[in-house]
Amino acid sequence: MDRFRAIRRVLLITLALNLLATLAKLVVGYMTGALSIIADGFDSLFDSASNLIGLVGISFAARPPDEEHPYGHRKFETLAAISISVLLFVTCVELVRSVIDRLSSPAVPQINLWSFAAVIFSIGVHLFTVVYERRRGRELKSEFLLADAAHTTADIYISLSVIAGLILVRLGYPIVDALLALGIAGVIAKIGIDIVRSSSAILMDRAMVSGREIERLVLGVEGVESCHRIRSRGAEDDIHIDLHIHVAPETPVDRGHAIAHEVQKKMMEELPGVRDVVVHVEPRGPKPEEPRQALERGGE
Repeated sequence: MDRFRAIRRVLLITLALNLLATLAKLVVGYMTGALSIIADGFDSLFDSASNLIGLVGISFAARPPDEEHPYGHRKFETLAAISISVLLFVTCVELVRSVIDRLSSPAVPQINLWSFAAVIFSIGVHLFTVVYERRRGRELKSEFLLADAAHTTADIYISLSVIAGLILVRLGYPIVDALLALGIAGVIAKIGIDIVRSSSAILMDRAMVSGREIERLVLGVEGVESCHRIRSRGAEDDIHIDLHIHVAPETPVDRGHAIAHEVQKKMMEELPGVRDVVVHVEPRGPKPEEPRQALERGGE
């Protein structure tokens, strides 16, 4: 629960910073008619929207496991991350529409000191946001914070390209403003695709730990002769593992349980992010050279 409170605090801080950058760029963008600044402002606006979505997603993800959700509600955080990509795609569509309108009805934006000041100010705000959010995202192992930080990182490059575009417009190339906005739309779409790719891996229960690594650890536990049906799923800091182990046929039940608990303990200690391990104990079957003896004992 402390983790979710920490993530919520990070999102509230970044929300305030994103709103500040958004206000500066949209006000100046509409005052000067610079389409690239407006596009950059809308990108920051959707940063703020993604923070709000993250707050909602985290509030659901923080709920403990229940009868209908025995594995907990952590995937709400992943769904929230995917919803960011939806907003990014909507932004792309709106930017492309604006570019088409500008190219069909050419207009020269007014570039002045305020134009550069607004973009430079937003770069400073976003730079602080990225450093802070990425550091906290790694500490808290939050895919949402890391996804949001990646989006904000792109905002910095976008704003830098906007400054270059404003200089070219001042030099007498107004079409650069519309083309730059189109390029920004492409960058935003790429970020959205990357977020969908990484988040869908969690939703599709991609293996989070190498089966060979798990096998290596399990075979290091005394009493385990082999293991199979190894599976892992979940998020980076909420990994669930289940597997079957073979023990000697004559192993007492209580000893088998003790071996299983030792396997659980070892994996949770040596594999970061593992929260649950289910071990199914099975007696080893007869070795290849023992089938006759096993059948004879069965006949007795």
